[in-house]
Amino acid sequence: MSDLEQTAATGGDATQHTAQALRTASQAILSHATMGTATHAQLVRSPANTRKQPRDLRELKALVRAHGILQNLVCYAERRDGVPTGLLAVAAGDGRWQVVGQLIAEGDLPEDYQLPYLLVGEDEAVLVSLAENLGRAPMHAADIFDAMRALAAQGRGVADIALAFGVGELTVRQRLKLANVAPRLFELYRRDRASYEQMAALAVSDDHAAQLAAWDSLSDWERQPQRLRRLLTQHCVAVGQDRVARYVGVKAYQQAGGLVTRDLFSTQEQGYIDDVALLDRLAHARLERLGARLHKEGWRWIEVRCRVDAAALAAYGRVRTEALTPNAEQAARLAQLQERAVQLREQLDASAEEGEEDGAALRELAAVEVEQRQLRAALQRPDRADLALAGALVTVDDKGKACVLRGLIPPQDRPQGAAGAAAEGKAKARVRGPHSARLTAALTGQRTLALRAELVRQPEVALRVLAHHLLRQVFYAARGGRVVQLDVKPPQLPPEAEDGAAWTCWQTQRAALAALLPEDGGSAGLMAWLAAQPRTIVDDCIAFCTACTIDGVQQDERTPPAVTELARTVGLDMRKWWQPTAQAYFAHVPKAHLLAVVAQATSPAHAVPLERMGKQAAAEAAARALADSGWLPPVLAEPETESVGTAATEEGDVDE
Repeated sequence: MSDLEQTAATGGDATQHTAQALRTASQAILSHATMGTATHAQLVRSPANTRKQPRDLRELKALVRAHGILQNLVCYAERRDGVPTGLLAVAAGDGRWQVVGQLIAEGDLPEDYQLPYLLVGEDEAVLVSLAENLGRAPMHAADIFDAMRALAAQGRGVADIALAFGVGELTVRQRLKLANVAPRLFELYRRDRASYEQMAALAVSDDHAAQLAAWDSLSDWERQPQRLRRLLTQHCVAVGQDRVARYVGVKAYQQAGGLVTRDLFSTQEQGYIDDVALLDRLAHARLERLGARLHKEGWRWIEVRCRVDAAALAAYGRVRTEALTPNAEQAARLAQLQERAVQLREQLDASAEEGEEDGAALRELAAVEVEQRQLRAALQRPDRADLALAGALVTVDDKGKACVLRGLIPPQDRPQGAAGAAAEGKAKARVRGPHSARLTAALTGQRTLALRAELVRQPEVALRVLAHHLLRQVFYAARGGRVVQLDVKPPQLPPEAEDGAAWTCWQTQRAALAALLPEDGGSAGLMAWLAAQPRTIVDDCIAFCTACTIDGVQQDERTPPAVTELARTVGLDMRKWWQPTAQAYFAHVPKAHLLAVVAQATSPAHAVPLERMGKQAAAEAAARALADSGWLPPVLAEPETESVGTAATEEGDVDE
């Protein structure tokens, strides 16, 4: 066995030793090699080149265009059947030779451009090529960022640097931003003790002291990019997420002298608003103009608040209604509708037991229920005493639009024992639809798991949810439905819900937190452990335990307002957590509904072939048709924003 073969077989540092041995051997070869220059046409590719894997030459091409060939090629005199061809074969530097050819074809280099080369013997070409390529390590990204910063310091523009490195101008700006991170933290990145994502999060701020404070305040495992970014922007609001920022708009805010911290590493590149007070003043001024138009409606009071959350709204009362006595004609019609509704429900129950669906009965029942609601609404009128106290609140809704909430009663004026609270507590009739009670429970179980997982990811939201629940218990007698159960008895989920992305994420979150907790779970031991933890760990504990109490499972397809509000608060998008597969959905709904969903979500033409299939085959075909479509059943879809007052937002009320 040769020295090189023996070194390669030893393992460990074999590659390093092999490269050293090759370089030593190549030195003897290079001692008699000669230097020269040749045009691109005088060179050909050699089979002796040891780099066979294709690679991206765009960056190399940009460097050659900007600076020319800085390193020589290694060549030998080509022979065919022992006869010299007069050409030189490139054993090392094939990439450089290729990009020179491309630049000549594009007119960036002349045809007689001279490439420097080192001439060796043909039998030595493979060894020299291997010596040049083996062990060549790419530059660390930190070194590249430093190089770009050095060029910028010399007065080079972003466009020039981008051209020199063969990258986009945004990439150059990002790398220059990264190179400006606090030197101690940038050195950690250079030594691979910090990640690119962490550096990108730190670069959201140019304040080195703030960057260091954020980094040092967290332990190693806590330094997730999103947490670092949150610490550095906690005094700001995100343009794309804050409702008031969406309402005012970045352009108006900047025209008023406001500053926006740009995050070059965000996909939306929307940045953060620094002066929240200025933003709120601009929003308040616009809302004041809208409120001025409401005086003609005769409300007792009009209040403008650009920021109002569910807890604040819960303090207001609502105008009660009183029922009117129906006349003979109205009473007779209501009795007819009720009798017909009972008959239709019995007919539908019988069809369901036989495994069939009575579409005509479903449509008629829906029409009957609509007419019932219309008649009952006509028999309600606002309480005059409440109207004398009521006013309108002008604010900004979740979608960043101005809205008016009418018919609100201030906390100090709200009547005791409001009829609305009593009515809210009454059991509501089940909404009939294509989903059975069991399927609805499974779907809402998936939503419950997704809500929990999202809440764990957002400790600051979990604290608000917990505070909201406690305040309602202490100050507002917990009127309305509850979604948080403070005694922390995790609600029982349907077995069908314990599958999928949300369940997997929830179990992962639980395992991660359990690994941190002390073995001694006694009150004293746990309290001592909590006292020694940073605030972020305590926040994570509160977030997870609060999430454990979430109970959004239901058998009725009407989503409770408390669940809707929580879903909006955490920004829940069920498309990230649930897909309409055959097993999870289509196998459990009537075939007629399956066909209607496919026709609606894709096109009627896609639903036609499914009509001739059996139920299981149709369910699987429907799942394939809707894969990655983003379709959700209504019980999981984001509900439309509703006005909290007696009247919804009207088009004329929006000051745009």
